[in-house]
Amino acid sequence: MKISVVISAYNEQSLIEDCLKSVAKFADEIIFIDNTSQDSTVKIARKYTDKIFIRENDPVMLNKNKNFGFTKATGDWIISLDADERITPELASEIKKKIKNTRVNGFEISRKNIIFGKWIQHSIWWPDYNLRLFRKGKGKFAQKHVHEKLDVAGGVAKLDNPMLHYNYQTVSQFIRKLDKTYTESE
Repeated sequence: MKISVVISAYNEQSLIEDCLKSVAKFADEIIFIDNTSQDSTVKIARKYTDKIFIRENDPVMLNKNKNFGFTKATGDWIISLDADERITPELASEIKKKIKNTRVNGFEISRKNIIFGKWIQHSIWWPDYNLRLFRKGKGKFAQKHVHEKLDVAGGVAKLDNPMLHYNYQTVSQFIRKLDKTYTESE
């Protein structure tokens, strides 16, 4: 089973290399959608893939470009990742085993949210399951809202191993994200 990783990013030069490193040996292909970054994001991505597509950034409808990336993937299975997320070796191994013989069309993966340098193990932050792994042609984002969920046609199961999510490094970054994502789009 071939695995495609789809990453859509905008001005993520400080995070993108660790994300790409986490999937470089595991993925059969990396599809990188750059949302017209103005930093060195694309230059870094070129070290890991030549399947780079430049698309206009749409901060109101972030997942439009992810859906576009899904159409470019050639793998049997697709993993949708953000620049601040990492696939651990344990998760990569579990994914390869689970997709070999399954009837489900998607898998939810828990996220180990690292906020201000600490793993947040409570409230909405853990286990924070997200549907991120699905059979090609069976999943897409509805494109109705900034943080809509991935929809998959068919059965879904959960994986045991989490991905790492380096969510917010500083309080000011957290406030900027809230302001940009939720107030400018209205």
